[in-house]
Amino acid sequence: MPNATDLQFYVEHRKEERYLEYKSSMTWIGDDATKVKIAKAMMAMSNLRNGGVVVIGMKEIQRGVWDPDGMTTQQVTSFNQDDIAQWVNDYAAPAVQFTVEPFQLDKNQFVIIQVREFDSVPTICRKQKTVGGGETLKTGAIYYRSNRKNESAPISSEEDMRELIRLAIDKGVAREVKRLHELGLVTTEAELQERSSLKFEQEREGL
Repeated sequence: MPNATDLQFYVEHRKEERYLEYKSSMTWIGDDATKVKIAKAMMAMSNLRNGGVVVIGMKEIQRGVWDPDGMTTQQVTSFNQDDIAQWVNDYAAPAVQFTVEPFQLDKNQFVIIQVREFDSVPTICRKQKTVGGGETLKTGAIYYRSNRKNESAPISSEEDMRELIRLAIDKGVAREVKRLHELGLVTTEAELQERSSLKFEQEREGL
């Protein structure tokens, strides 16, 4: 569980990063546009190494600069983890793993969603959702946050795709290392890494 210092940092940073996305005050219940925005951000964060964080209750005062704005108690309580998981994971495959934390700083209330990186394969949007105002989830889209722009959007560059594949390969290597070790088929860590890395490099060449 994150400590209060971590949560305070996310609010006071005031600048979006690849791993940190801000949202204005909103309510979850009965607002599909909100749900699409949050789902898109969560899927994108789940495809990053080490995941990411979405802070709700901020206000963009000028381009790229955000101030703590706060939320009403009703808005905060509308962000129930079970409700969010049910809605988001109806569109995300595999399911996004995350925690929802209400947080108060001074007199302002926020909701902070911390998203874990995917376990084994990247998160893909598995069905379409379009709402008024142009907010859309696209079937088959892999949402991502590029090094070039702090935005949760469908992956669109070779560089980003290679980075995502590398993360998936690293996870595959780790699983293979654990499996071989449990079977007692190798005796040293170096041998485990060499065998597993060779196997997954061969698989990558076949993509």
